Amino acid sequence: NYPVNKEATAKGLYIKNKDGADFDGWCWPGSSSYLDFTSAHVRQWWAEQFSLQRYVGSTLDLFTWNDMNEPSVFNGPEVSMPKDAKNLAGEEHREW
Repeated sequence: NYPVNKEATAKGLYIKNKDGADFDGWCWPGSSSYLDFTSAHVRQWWAEQFSLQRYVGSTLDLFTWNDMNEPSVFNGPEVSMPKDAKNLAGEEHREW
């Protein structure tokens, strides 16, 4: 029911599993999907989520910090996503 997730799913912005479906892994909030930040249009879409018009309750002096530079997937190999997960360009995770 999370609007950001619904929109990202509808636009096909998530990393895919080896079969082409959205990759689903387990992280702190539970079942999680992972945006493909290797894609310029996904990074642009994500940046737009923080505009004053879209980020409810935002102000000009509100900042966010995401300290996860590697996908954390608790049920994945090496606590990351499987190496055969694919970005939107079809490249496997082991190639990024």
